[in-house]
Amino acid sequence: MLNIRIKVERRLIIDRRLPALISILSAVAGILVGGLLLTVVGRSPIEAYAIVFETFTNPRSLMGAIELGIPIIFTSLALVLPFRMAFFNIGGEGQFYMGAIGAMIPIVLYWSGMDLPYGLYLPLMALLAALFGGLWALVPAILKAKWRVNEILTSLMMNFIALQIIWYLVSPGGPWNEANPAFRERYLAYLREQGVSVIPGFKGTPLVPEFARPPVIPGTMISSALILAVLASIVIYFIYSRTIIGYEVKVVGESEAASRYAGINYTKLVTMVMFTSGVLAGLGGFVNLSSDLLKLTPEIAAPGYGYAGIIAAWLARLNPIACIFVSIFFGALTQIGYTMQQYLRISHFVSVAFEGLIFLFLVLGDFFLNYRIKVVKGG
Repeated sequence: MLNIRIKVERRLIIDRRLPALISILSAVAGILVGGLLLTVVGRSPIEAYAIVFETFTNPRSLMGAIELGIPIIFTSLALVLPFRMAFFNIGGEGQFYMGAIGAMIPIVLYWSGMDLPYGLYLPLMALLAALFGGLWALVPAILKAKWRVNEILTSLMMNFIALQIIWYLVSPGGPWNEANPAFRERYLAYLREQGVSVIPGFKGTPLVPEFARPPVIPGTMISSALILAVLASIVIYFIYSRTIIGYEVKVVGESEAASRYAGINYTKLVTMVMFTSGVLAGLGGFVNLSSDLLKLTPEIAAPGYGYAGIIAAWLARLNPIACIFVSIFFGALTQIGYTMQQYLRISHFVSVAFEGLIFLFLVLGDFFLNYRIKVVKGG
């Protein structure tokens, strides 16, 4: 009787072309299996594949995917340095929320009657978003550096605290709710110009006015925030590969004990890295608020940009430049989900399951990147 067994071996040498090849094959496999899911719910997988193809080939659809991916670029970049030094910041979502809160302050002041030169609003919003996100990220950093408190738990729990702050600010009766009498005169006049005669008073702030929204890149429908995202990725790449901070991050990531023996100030490094991480995630909140949501509401939590950034950073293998392309791929998947709901008449849950299958196969692909399966004959 033939004796056959399956052996799993770790790859000692990984070809430089292999990661891209496995990622592409994994995505294709996920899309094909996702088609089977659509067949089960009574929809044509061919139509689904056509939507996928159009999203990646139609310039208009591709620009929409890029627009959706911009916030994820920031939240994935935010995790590159902390993860490389084995500091597991799961708080990008909360830092994203705090960035949106900081960015909303100049808008709230404007609707309250305070005027600034129009050209100052965007820079001031970005600055406050970066500051709020950075300061929020310092809390788990200091707790870990000073008292060895687990950063996964603290950073994760702070996400919920940040969201509750938004609920307090924007719920009916809250200080930033659009029905606040402090906004009534100026905001009501603005709404009348838009054809609305009554301030609704739902959960949310007044709208971000047109002059406080990033312009689009000429000839496209893409927010100029993409330029900021690309610049941020270049800066993070330079910090990691060309500076002393990047070298210290590598050393700490390999062995915290060895880094202390080498004289690296762990407390100083972790606070610097986490502040930078929070700044990037906070800028993501600013971009989402000013380019997409256009008002601060609890619905900012619906896309889960901070959590998507964790997966994107991991799939990019903590490469800042790769984060751009992986995040745009995430944006494309989101775009595909929206289009499927509209044209195939499927529920949100089915479209999310379709996206989830693709993510699952990408994760499985990472296994085959590091290991190979061999069929061995005989004992």
